[in-house]
Amino acid sequence: MLIRDLEAKADLERATIRFYEKQGLLVPQRKENGYREYTEDNLSTLLKIKLLRQLGMPLDTIKQIQQGSADFNHALSIQIG
Repeated sequence: MLIRDLEAKADLERATIRFYEKQGLLVPQRKENGYREYTEDNLSTLLKIKLLRQLGMPLDTIKQIQQGSADFNHALSIQIG
């Protein structure tokens, strides 16, 4: 799917999606023409990021969870106190 589809499905602005890409939290595939191709897995990842950010979780912690260097349950319990 294209970024406009991802924007609509995730209810996030394009700039926010691009920011998460620059932070390494979201990695779309690239078509031969260089366009980004977003998958359902990318949408799922984006929705998880959105939820965790709404809970106030820092991007660094989210990145650590994605990389496997932080435990999700532990990080979440700390966040929600």
